[in-house]
Amino acid sequence: SADAPPYYPVPNPANRALYERYRALAEKESAVCFVGRLASYKYFNMDQAILNALEIFDSLKETGDLQPKRRPEDFGPGDGPK
Repeated sequence: SADAPPYYPVPNPANRALYERYRALAEKESAVCFVGRLASYKYFNMDQAILNALEIFDSLKETGDLQPKRRPEDFGPGDGPK
């Protein structure tokens, strides 16, 4: 419904500020890796979301570290909802 919260991050200044606060908290967590659209507060196309998860797994396998190989903004813009 029109009143329900969206199922994807809506890009606007308020949400960007909220994401930055979450990101700062998440960076303090050493044994947790937040992945995907809401973790990045960005709309990923499905192929981008899967690639993000696979790259984090590759990084874990190669280095033993739960770190993404690139930042969410490196994936470029998703198509996003119209």
